[in-house]
Amino acid sequence: MSTHIIELNDRNLRLRSQDDILVQSPGFANIAEKKPRFGEEARRIARLHPRQTFTQFWSQLSLDPLANANDHFRHHADLAFAHLNDIASQHNLKDEVIFAVPSNYNRNQLSILLGLVQSCEFDAVGLVDLPLLVAGNADNREMIVYLDIQLHQSVLTTFTAGDGKVTRNKVVQIPGTGLLALHDAWVNMVTDEFIKQSRFDPQHNAETEQYVYNQLEEWIDKAQRDNEILMEINNKGSVFQARVNRGHFEQRTRNIFGRIKTELEGLAGGQYALHLPDTQAGLPGIDLYLNNIQAVKESMLMENCFRHMEHIKGKPGSLSFVTSLPTSTPAASKAATASESHVPSHVLINNKAYALPASLAYGPVNGSDAGAGVIQVAAAGGSGEIRLSLSGQGAILDYQGVGSIELNGSKAAARESLKLGDVISLPGSNTTLRLIQVE
Repeated sequence: MSTHIIELNDRNLRLRSQDDILVQSPGFANIAEKKPRFGEEARRIARLHPRQTFTQFWSQLSLDPLANANDHFRHHADLAFAHLNDIASQHNLKDEVIFAVPSNYNRNQLSILLGLVQSCEFDAVGLVDLPLLVAGNADNREMIVYLDIQLHQSVLTTFTAGDGKVTRNKVVQIPGTGLLALHDAWVNMVTDEFIKQSRFDPQHNAETEQYVYNQLEEWIDKAQRDNEILMEINNKGSVFQARVNRGHFEQRTRNIFGRIKTELEGLAGGQYALHLPDTQAGLPGIDLYLNNIQAVKESMLMENCFRHMEHIKGKPGSLSFVTSLPTSTPAASKAATASESHVPSHVLINNKAYALPASLAYGPVNGSDAGAGVIQVAAAGGSGEIRLSLSGQGAILDYQGVGSIELNGSKAAARESLKLGDVISLPGSNTTLRLIQVE
């Protein structure tokens, strides 16, 4: 009998095998019709049926009655059970399952989850802290903090490494800073721009409001890639347009990521590595407002789960919640790997090294005009702003301004992936930026 993993994050529940993601389904349920809808199908009609759409049944897993209950769904647990069965039916799941659950789940919620599984056709053979599986390769020289951006909140989880194991330490929940809050902030920005540029309010009716929510990720991806985009909405034969750039999306995340940063600094001070999935490391503004980001591949979850199967897997009916695992990589080996990697740590400008991440402004302006912590460089051929952030594989260049910059002698795009040794040239200046590593 094979073992599968269910990644229980309401942002996007995933059923995984050892080799692949089999099912993905965000934590949405819609009961407007006789047959309930779950996952992406429910998400894409949420604004059309707001009173029949539910998104808190995983984050508030309980037996508390629903506000709009019916004969089939009395409380959050009923919706969670139906969503589980919907996911299982898509793959005809009848095997053993390990649940990777959020750090903030309490004992009562874990008990309810296991109670639901007893009525499913598959067996639960493990409960493990989800962020623990991603932080499994921790180095004991630093505090690891995992940022879990769920639908309704963000959760910060700290881990300590020592004596050959990684152990979950503190868990802090930050309500109102989840993916739904980010989406609402971006949709409000889009609405403001359509009203300003086309005198059209896309939230005036449910159909165009739903269209904006459905298009949001596509617009964000394009803005991240091309910087400036033209958005269009066709409403009853009339086409309305609005033009925005990446900065519009970034600015609307300041308050949300600012709240996370405040909690983060209170929790961990300044010496930490902030781990988050690589799929979220590109959220607009996250690298501007949060520091020490280390994007981790989501495939690590599977790798570490199967690597530590003997520590996680138990027998149905007698499971413990696993919050500590042996380190996957010895500290000495980890340090050696880091020093031999091609990930830059600093940018060299005029023979002076600045630690990454870094922000740089160039142009015919005085240094006093630059913001705090911004490196100022004189240039005659244009003006702009360059931001260098760290990712799990290297650095990311984000550029906005007048005049073209060059990367290794060729015109650079607004967003580029960088590696050790890359050289950035500024228009109208002999100054170059070289990506280096300082041990």
